[in-house]
Amino acid sequence: MSAFPSFAVPGQVALVTGGARGLGRAIALALAEAGADIALGLRDLAADGGVPQEIEKLGHRVLPLQMDVRDTGQVSEAAAAAAAHFGRLDILVNNAGGGVMGRAEDIAEDDFDAVMSVNVKGPISPARRSAGS
Repeated sequence: MSAFPSFAVPGQVALVTGGARGLGRAIALALAEAGADIALGLRDLAADGGVPQEIEKLGHRVLPLQMDVRDTGQVSEAAAAAAAHFGRLDILVNNAGGGVMGRAEDIAEDDFDAVMSVNVKGPISPARRSAGS
């Protein structure tokens, strides 16, 4: 019995942001298990957590991409590279996110701005770029 939910997306191509660990890793693997090829958006391309190899073991294509969602240039380049590599994008999972621990009055403004950039602004750029593929 699989630990993944039961759904099928054979032949689809999914772009998953924040795909190296946590929920992003689980989502990327579940989509691959369900039949999708995966464009794996990574904040740090060198820190892929072994996810690309796991996807390949499931028998699907994977394209690791440098994609810090705070950087619209990286997002544009990654979405274009994914669309060129796979021919299209069918599914977008805006998973990348982050936070700062502590009391609101103690959080530095730069830290707050970084969290807002990833969690609020971050999903907009991949959605815009992916829609054009």
